[in-house]
Amino acid sequence: MRKTLPKKGRGWRDLETRMGRMRKGDMDWRRGRHSFHVWYGGDGLFEIQKRAYAMFMQENGGGVGRTFMSLKIMEDEVIDFGAGLLNAPKAVGHITSGGSESIFVAMKAARDWARVKLPGARRPEVVIPYSGHPTFNRAADYLGLTIKRVAVGSDYRADAAAMEKAITRNTIALVGSAVCFPFGVVDPIRDLGRVARRHGLWLHVDACVGGYTAPFVKKLGYPVPDFDFKVPGVCSMSADLHKYGFCAKGTSTVFYRNPGLAKYQPFDFKDWPQGRFECPNVASTRPGGSISAAWAVMNHLGEEGYLKLNKRLMRMRQRYINGIKAIDGLYIRGEPELLIVSYGSEVIDMGAVAEEMQRRKWFVGSQVSPPGIMIGLSLPHEAVVGEYLDDLSRSVTKAKKAGKGKRRRAVRSVY
Repeated sequence: MRKTLPKKGRGWRDLETRMGRMRKGDMDWRRGRHSFHVWYGGDGLFEIQKRAYAMFMQENGGGVGRTFMSLKIMEDEVIDFGAGLLNAPKAVGHITSGGSESIFVAMKAARDWARVKLPGARRPEVVIPYSGHPTFNRAADYLGLTIKRVAVGSDYRADAAAMEKAITRNTIALVGSAVCFPFGVVDPIRDLGRVARRHGLWLHVDACVGGYTAPFVKKLGYPVPDFDFKVPGVCSMSADLHKYGFCAKGTSTVFYRNPGLAKYQPFDFKDWPQGRFECPNVASTRPGGSISAAWAVMNHLGEEGYLKLNKRLMRMRQRYINGIKAIDGLYIRGEPELLIVSYGSEVIDMGAVAEEMQRRKWFVGSQVSPPGIMIGLSLPHEAVVGEYLDDLSRSVTKAKKAGKGKRRRAVRSVY
């Protein structure tokens, strides 16, 4: 039976109690039991997010520049901050609802650009690494594109030479990640940039995970390959503020190298009673709160705050890496530059390990090809490093005992 609207409304205390009961079965991310989905910068930052969001939660970001000039000022500043971090002094950018929307509109721009610049591409294709995010396929399904996935190299990074061989007369764009979600490594963007320029193609860099942490990690002295607009050939980038920008959920950014490329993103329509309707985003109505919260968080942290957070996180990451390596039979996949770590085994049933970790109340980021486990680290993971590694060691031991003489099971994806 469907629920019906209550005849009489309920007070907040009752509603708060009921919602509290509902969430008891949720993943306990505050105690670091998660692998991803939540990217948390601490309770103090969370309070600033809430207050800044609440101040503008009824304002409509779709009215930026017309009815809500305050949001226009804040969005422009956020875009300026991001463009500066990504080495794009002439870039044009927009705040979006998340990485998926950033990728959608960037692919729409690439498609419309290709209609002008590559008219011979009758059935437009986009070549991406096998490790590229599924949202590229989602976007292609909406936009009438074809995605060609190419196997990654032995280092789990995009194979630029193999991707170049996959180019046909219908290819309009290439994609690289910084970092890729499965393995946490930066693709060889400089190599992809050379391929894109050689063939006159659009290059998009998916920096949804790494865009707002890599610049600071690099400043801290860690080796991070060039991945942004410093690289010739990069046309567009997506970077999520609600991941390692530590802003409120529902906040990402998309950037274009120059106005000439950015002009292909907006939808522009005139044939209706109210005249011109132009919208750069997928949604017309946008929550003003996500814009104001992003502005507040970035101004609150500043460069110094982001550097402190990333220094702390990278030290924690090394504790996880060292602990995983110390468990007999496990290895780290590739050389992760940032805060996603992936690990697997040549001898242990990783499906069994994942199931045992789940039994121990860890939400596991299981991988199926190749079988393994990933974790996207943020501050809640700091307090549970020892607990996680102890449970992982026990899970591996149990999987070894149970797996003698048995076929290894496939790892079930929980993404």
